[in-house]
Amino acid sequence: MTNHQQLERLLELGIKSSPRNIQKDEEALETIGYYKLKEFAMPFNINSNRQDGENLNFNDVSMKQLVSRYFQDKNLRVNVLHSIESIEVTLQNQVAYLLGRKYKAFGYLNFANWCNREKFKRFDVEKEQVYFKKKLLKKVKKSQLPDMQYGNNLNDDGFPTVWLMIDALTFGDTVNLLKYMSKTNLKAISESFDCTPSELLSWLECLNLVRNVCCHNSDLLDIKFKTKPMVPANYAENLYRVKTGHYTDKIAIAIFIIQQLMLSVNSDYDFGAIEQALYNIIGQSDEAAHTLGFADGKSILALHVSSSRRKHQRSKGHQRRTKRKH
Repeated sequence: MTNHQQLERLLELGIKSSPRNIQKDEEALETIGYYKLKEFAMPFNINSNRQDGENLNFNDVSMKQLVSRYFQDKNLRVNVLHSIESIEVTLQNQVAYLLGRKYKAFGYLNFANWCNREKFKRFDVEKEQVYFKKKLLKKVKKSQLPDMQYGNNLNDDGFPTVWLMIDALTFGDTVNLLKYMSKTNLKAISESFDCTPSELLSWLECLNLVRNVCCHNSDLLDIKFKTKPMVPANYAENLYRVKTGHYTDKIAIAIFIIQQLMLSVNSDYDFGAIEQALYNIIGQSDEAAHTLGFADGKSILALHVSSSRRKHQRSKGHQRRTKRKH
C-alpha cells in the first residue's frame, strides 16, 4: 500500500486527520510505519470484538496524537534503557566477583559448584550446564572484545575466565544464572542490592522484559505485566491500586523498581529525564497517570528526590529487612 492508502485505512478505523495535515500525516507513516502507529492506537480501540484485527474502532484519537505518543514513548524508552543498563553492569560485576572469589577463574563452568542443588535435580543442572556452555562458546567466537581472543584468558576448551564470561552474557542470561544459584550465593547478590532474593529475582525479570521492549522499539507506555513483580515497599503509596485492591501491572511499577535498585547502584542517579518524559505524557491529568500505573500525577515526584533522601530511603529499607531477619 502507498502512504496515502495506509492513511485512508487508518481513517476507516476511526483515526482522525484534518485535510490540511494529510501530507504531514503521510510523511509520518513513511517515517514511523503503518503497523507501528497502529500499535500505539490500540489502547484507544473501543470495540472488544477485534478478531483478526478487522473490527477495530479507534475512537476520538488523531494522527497528531499518535505521532506525539510515539515520540513520547521513544523518549521514555531511551532514558529507561539507560538506567536499566546501569543496573545491568553492576549486577554482572557482582555476579562475576562472587563466582570468581568463591570458585576461581573457571569454577563457574561446573554448575554443581554454585547452583541450588536442593531446588534443581542433578539431571536438570547438567542439562542447563551443557546448554550454557554451547551458547557461551558461540558468544566467545562472535565477541569483539580483544581480551576474549588471548589464550591466557581461555582454558583448554576455549572458555573464558569468569570475569570475561560475564561480558558475553545478555541481561537475561545473567538473570537466568541467578535463578540457578544456591540460596547462599543468591542472598549475597541480593544483599548487595539491599533487597531479598525473592525481590531481586522478581524485579530483575521485570526489568529484563522492559529492556527487551526498549531495545525492540515496542510500545512501552502500554505495557502490561502478565506476571506482576513484587511491589517495592518504599514506593507502594505511589502506585495505582485497582478496585480489587491489587497494585498496578503497568509501567509505573517498573519505574519504581528501577529507582529502588538504583539506590544501591548509584544513589545520585538523575531521574530528571524520565520524570520529564512521564510529565510530557500525562500532562496534568490524574486519569492519564492511572493509565501508566501511578496513583496520581504527583506520584511521579517520588522520582525527584535529593540524593540525601534516597540514602535515607535506602537506610530505612535496610532497617526494615534487618528487623524482618530477627
